[in-house]
Amino acid sequence: MAAVDGSEPALWIGGAGGVLVPNKSGTSARSQLGFTVGAKIGSEFGVGGYYSTSQKTEGAPVGQFDLDFYGVEGSYHFEGEARGAYFGARMGITKMDFGVSPNEVTASPFHFGLVGGYNHWLARSLSVGGDLGFYSVSKGEATSRAGVTSTVDSFTVLSFLATVKFWL
Repeated sequence: MAAVDGSEPALWIGGAGGVLVPNKSGTSARSQLGFTVGAKIGSEFGVGGYYSTSQKTEGAPVGQFDLDFYGVEGSYHFEGEARGAYFGARMGITKMDFGVSPNEVTASPFHFGLVGGYNHWLARSLSVGGDLGFYSVSKGEATSRAGVTSTVDSFTVLSFLATVKFWL
């Protein structure tokens, strides 16, 4: 909904929840929670930040496999008939904790990805919607609690989220 003077809210803060599907051997779909903040620059372009977390204990030999994604995003927000639709790019750090005790390891590889979604306005300052993300997590170095360093292979992730955003 546009205001009487034609202006639209330009700042958002929102929460998200849904499903994360990593494409890594021995892992399966799991729940995901997160939040996003951002600002539109003009009427179409936006910049912001995001954080999401997903924790699950998988079967042997993977064990614990927790993922935290945080980073920055740039987005394009459609106007006119497609108002509410957006797409963008994200990049940041993936914090990974995985393994079976006592060989649990931690790694922080880089990730980048694409996101697309839709905001349906319920009021001038509130929208609900969803987004679909595809991320590529790069190869990284992992360090065990015992101090042993090993390599973590790259993998991809699909993210399906329902969103609620407050607009200012």
